[in-house]
Amino acid sequence: MRKLACLLIAIILVGCGGGGGGGGGSTPPPTVHSVTLSWEQNRESGVNSTGGGYQIVISGQPTINVPYASGPTAPTTATVSLQTGSYTATVRAYAALDAQGGSGGSLSAPSAPITVNVP
Repeated sequence: MRKLACLLIAIILVGCGGGGGGGGGSTPPPTVHSVTLSWEQNRESGVNSTGGGYQIVISGQPTINVPYASGPTAPTTATVSLQTGSYTATVRAYAALDAQGGSGGSLSAPSAPITVNVP
């Protein structure tokens, strides 16, 4: 499986939490933002069929699985909640079949990492 050509074309920060805090010297609660990550589609049929999809790795977070569900292609976006901070993200495509058509599965090399700065 070839490497994904272009990762994370868009990063969108949507809405945030955070308290009005009333002084008192206490530390305000962490601010959580909804972050939408998107990437360029991998055109290989194994990625865009049952058993295929993408894995997103964000530093300090659990791996996110974005599986193919139906239609012509696997989803190419995911929305995650992240606290204020700096993160590194990569995407990998996967398929149920290996390069020889066996059931061993395959996983692409990770995309080039990008830095996601959440305000």
